Amino acid sequence: MEIQDILKYLQIVRKWWWVIALLFVTTVGTMLALALLTETQYEATVTVQVSAPPPQEVPLYSQFGRQALRDEIEQTRSSFKEFLEEGDVPYRVLETLPDIQMRGGELRDRITIDLPDNSQLMRVHVRAPDSKTAALLANTLVETGLKLYGQLLAKPTVNTRKFIEGELEVARQELKSAEDKLTQFQIANKIGNLNSAINSQYDLIRSLQIQRDLARAEGGTIKAQAIEETILEREAELQNLIGLSAEYNELADRVERARTTYNFLLDKRAEAQIKENQILELGSIQIITPARPPKKPVATLNSKLIVLGAVGSLLAGVLLTFLLEYLEISGVFRSFQKRSEESDMIPLSQHAR
Repeated sequence: MEIQDILKYLQIVRKWWWVIALLFVTTVGTMLALALLTETQYEATVTVQVSAPPPQEVPLYSQFGRQALRDEIEQTRSSFKEFLEEGDVPYRVLETLPDIQMRGGELRDRITIDLPDNSQLMRVHVRAPDSKTAALLANTLVETGLKLYGQLLAKPTVNTRKFIEGELEVARQELKSAEDKLTQFQIANKIGNLNSAINSQYDLIRSLQIQRDLARAEGGTIKAQAIEETILEREAELQNLIGLSAEYNELADRVERARTTYNFLLDKRAEAQIKENQILELGSIQIITPARPPKKPVATLNSKLIVLGAVGSLLAGVLLTFLLEYLEISGVFRSFQKRSEESDMIPLSQHAR
């Protein structure tokens, strides 16, 4: 580029300097006016650490590679961020803080969440007209969000626990019915444990047989005959007990199966309750730095943004001067001025007539 060309461009800029100045003053003045007229805002920050994935997605004792664990942590950070921004947490916060006159949508617009790269941290920022309100809103937002997020994660486990409790009630009724029928059978037949009763009857008959043999050996025929009659009675009772075995065993097996099912469901309910409590505690997300009332308000417009706007307006003004010079040289302005003069002359001639 030759020096004459540079001088020519400088002459164009000098000619249209007022356009550049007007655009510069308008841009910078507008930004400064916005900064001065905008309400003062204080920003409080809560720092949260995500140290592990949600417990319902990863078992309590499992081996994960470092990359897999990092992916799970990143997914948890993103999920919790979306939950705070898109869920009804701001509305729940304002329900717990009725003294703060603010709508849920307004509070949602005041929330900013940062997820630093290659980090387990989350920074939750909340803006408010005064510092104490900002800190209160930030802390309540994160605490309420953690509680509701834990309830959301625990919902599948809660549903499973409720299903188990329903099945447990059915199993309890089945066990009670089986035990009642077995008890009625035992009362009707005057027995406790049938197998024990049969074994006792066998032992009694064997003992009577020994006594009978001893009586015969001693010449006690009458005594031996009496013992023989007793043996026959006991054998009849034994036959009766053996005849009850099928029904008794069926009733006892039913009780055992019902008790096994009931105990199994009891263990599953306890396991589901432990898992539910573990999820509700949400140990994977912890507040490491609660919000404190900020001492200084945040800048409405960053100084870098103002400088950028000023430089941008200067560049835009220079480009606009070249455009205006081109339009003037090409005759656009002259044709426009001529049409304007002609339109002004028509009313004057008509008035003269």
